[in-house]
Amino acid sequence: MPLRSLLCLLLGLSLTLSAGAQIYKTVDKDGKVIYTDKPRGDQPAEAVKLPPINTLPPENADNFPRDEQQNQPEAIRYQVDIISPRENVTIPPGQRDLGIAVTLNPPLAGDHWLLYFMNGELLEETRESNIVVQDVFRGSHTLEVEVIDNNGTSLGKSAPVVVNVIRPTVKQQAAPKPKPKT
Repeated sequence: MPLRSLLCLLLGLSLTLSAGAQIYKTVDKDGKVIYTDKPRGDQPAEAVKLPPINTLPPENADNFPRDEQQNQPEAIRYQVDIISPRENVTIPPGQRDLGIAVTLNPPLAGDHWLLYFMNGELLEETRESNIVVQDVFRGSHTLEVEVIDNNGTSLGKSAPVVVNVIRPTVKQQAAPKPKPKT
């Protein structure tokens, strides 16, 4: 009996392996071709020999360009230099306004903007390479200029330039004390 069980097991295993590896082609009554791993009893089936499966190891995804990278041009990087005023210059009392001028390399593209900052606060957003700041208060001020694109991405920034503004100090005289009424 154990030999008979072993033979039945081997026969069943061989049928399962051969049936799982075999593909059958049948044609139904409407003429549609059907491929299956189990032949249908009511229709004649033809065994189909398939070529071996061709497999390749996966490639590194970094080797393929991403669509978003292909559609976007490479970002321009600007060299921004403040040419006026010079670093650590002193603005005399008679000069009320402060002109700021920059050079750019490469020239400013059509969809890029210049941001002018004084002491970290935005003075102006423009496409002009020079501006005038009126009535600058006395003291030391740090100037910076940054180039951005329409999305607000920084494309270059100048080194900070410190200017010193001198203004005369006007002392107000104290108002005279009112005289007591007598």
